[in-house]
Amino acid sequence: MFICAVPTFLIMYFLMYPRNWKNKKRIYGVNNRNEFKTEQGAGMVESIVSAHNKQATVILIVLLVFCTGLLFVPGLNLKMMSYTILIYIGLVVFNIPFALGNSELKKYKKVLGIVPEKVLYADLKTVGRVHALNRPAIILANVAGVLIIVAALLCDLKILPIKFGMFEGTFLCTGLVSIIVMMNFIMLPIAFMVDNYRNEVISENSDINTNYNRAKKRNFANYMISICWIDNIMALAAIFIFCFAKVELISLILVGIYLLAIMGATAVFAKNSITLNKKYAHDEAKLVEDDDDYWLLGMFYYNPNDKRLNVEKRVGVGGTINMAHPAGKVISVFLGAIIIGSILALIYVGMMGATPIQVRFENDTVICHQLRDEYKISKSEIVSVESGDLTELHAIRVAGTGMENVAKGNFTVNGENGCRLYLNPRAGKYIKIVTAKHTYYISGNTAEETEALYNSLSASVQ
Repeated sequence: MFICAVPTFLIMYFLMYPRNWKNKKRIYGVNNRNEFKTEQGAGMVESIVSAHNKQATVILIVLLVFCTGLLFVPGLNLKMMSYTILIYIGLVVFNIPFALGNSELKKYKKVLGIVPEKVLYADLKTVGRVHALNRPAIILANVAGVLIIVAALLCDLKILPIKFGMFEGTFLCTGLVSIIVMMNFIMLPIAFMVDNYRNEVISENSDINTNYNRAKKRNFANYMISICWIDNIMALAAIFIFCFAKVELISLILVGIYLLAIMGATAVFAKNSITLNKKYAHDEAKLVEDDDDYWLLGMFYYNPNDKRLNVEKRVGVGGTINMAHPAGKVISVFLGAIIIGSILALIYVGMMGATPIQVRFENDTVICHQLRDEYKISKSEIVSVESGDLTELHAIRVAGTGMENVAKGNFTVNGENGCRLYLNPRAGKYIKIVTAKHTYYISGNTAEETEALYNSLSASVQ
C-alpha cells in the first residue's frame, strides 16, 4: 500500500498543480486563455496558482510523512486499516486546492468580462475517421487472458500435470488468476471507448487535427495493450508460484515486479503525452472550446446539451462520464453506492478487528460469536473432539478472514479441504471438532480459555 499510495499522490500533484501555468492547456480544469496571460491577467492568475499550489505542496508533504510513518505502526491489521483510511482521506483532501482554484478562476473570468461561448468546434473532414486502436492486438490479449484462466482451472482440477501440493483442490490459483485477468476485461471497453471519442479540434488545419488525435489515441491504445499483457504475464507467473513451498515470499517479489512494470508503462505513457502536448502547444492555442461551466469543480462533467456519455478528462488520462446523460446518472448513483459500500465495509472490518472472538458451550451447543453468532454446533452432531498446538496446523484461506486476532471461514488445513476455522492465531491451542458435514478448528482468545472449553466439551461429549 505504501508503494501504491506514494506514487499516486506524487502523480496527482504534478498533474493537477502546474508549475509553469502559462504553457499549460488548462489550469485547475479551466481553459487557459490569452486574457490570462496579459499584463493585467497574469498577475492575478499567478497569485491564484501560487496560493493553491502551496496548499497542495503542504498536503503532499503531510501525506508522504503519514505514509512513511504508518510503516512503523505495529500490527498488520492496524497498518492496513490506517493506510486505507489515509488513502481515502488523501484522495479527497488533495482535490480541495484544485476545486478552490477552479472556482476562483471561473470568477476571475467574469471579472475580465469573458462570456462563455456555447460553441462546439467540429472538423467535418476528420469526424469519425481518426482511430488508432490496434483492435486485433487488444482482443488477442484478452483471449490470452481467458486461456490463462482456463489453464489455472485445469491445474486446480488436476487435469494438467502441474502440481500445487497443499493448494490442490482449493481453487486459490484459479481465483487469483481470474482477479488479475479481470483487469483486461476492464481495459477492453475503455480502450474502444477512448478510440471512439469525438476528435478534439485544436487547429483550423484538418491535417493537424488528424495527426494530433491519431497520435493521442495511439499513445493511449498502446498503454492499454501493454497493461493487458503485463496482467497476462502476472497471471501466468501466478500459476507457477503455487508450485513452490514459499508461496508468500515469491508472491511478494512478484507483486513488486508487477507494480514496477505498471509504473514503468505509465511513465512511458505520461512521457509520450507530455511530448505530444508540447509538440502541438502552438496549435492548441488557436481554438478553445469554452465549456468550463459544464465542469463542476473542474473534475465532474455535467452537460445536458451534450448527447455523449463519455468525454475526455480535463485532468489526468482517460475519460469520464457525462453525469447529465441518463446512463451517466445511473452510473453516478452506482459508483456512489460502491464508495459508500466500501466505507461501510471498512468500518465493519475495523469493528471486527477490534472485537475479540467468543466461543462458549451452553445448552449443549458450541457457539462461535463475533459481532454475531457465526457457528452453532450442536452436541448431537459432534463425532469427535480433540485438541492440539496451533503450530501443528498449516491453514490456507479459501474464503474468509485472516487477521492477527481472528482467523475464520473456509480453510484448507493440513491438506484437508472444506475445514471451518474460528480461532485466535495467538491463542496457541486449538480444538478440533469433527461432525458428519464439517471439520471445525476453534479456540478461545488464550490457551487457558481454549483448554477450559476443551475440558468442558470433551467431558460432555463422552
